Amino acid sequence: MPGARARRQRNQLVVGALFLLLLAGLVVVNQLASTSGPPIRWIENDLDAALARLSDPGHRVFLYLYEPNDPVHARNEREVFRQRWARTPLTRVVCCRIALGSDATSNRLRLEFNYQGKPLFLILTKSRVVTSRTEGAVTEKEFYTYVTEPANRARSIGP
Repeated sequence: MPGARARRQRNQLVVGALFLLLLAGLVVVNQLASTSGPPIRWIENDLDAALARLSDPGHRVFLYLYEPNDPVHARNEREVFRQRWARTPLTRVVCCRIALGSDATSNRLRLEFNYQGKPLFLILTKSRVVTSRTEGAVTEKEFYTYVTEPANRARSIGP
């Protein structure tokens, strides 16, 4: 029965195509779920403005110092700050990122926070005391330890 064989092959192709379509849909849903979440509300290049937003001694600033052309910074933007596991806890703190250049302010920040040429993740009090610090190309576990946990211990800045 040549007709039955053709139908069976066609059915196998349809089942295979449906399986691949379902698999692709699951990949897309997983990607959207892991990279969704609230946007990070950065205060760009102005630590004083970020510190001024702290109205309670329990509030904190998340400070991210980086050099704009550093490939590790590009990796952090792509693989850390787009992830839900990074974006969600950052809603509890005031977020500031500063692109370091060759100006006097950048040099002062390098000295103040002991910047060693790798992107720097800091949690600060209103009086600029560092309560948590890590640097470089952080993993999810490092981010949780050095940013999420300290951010969760801080008083939330609200919506």
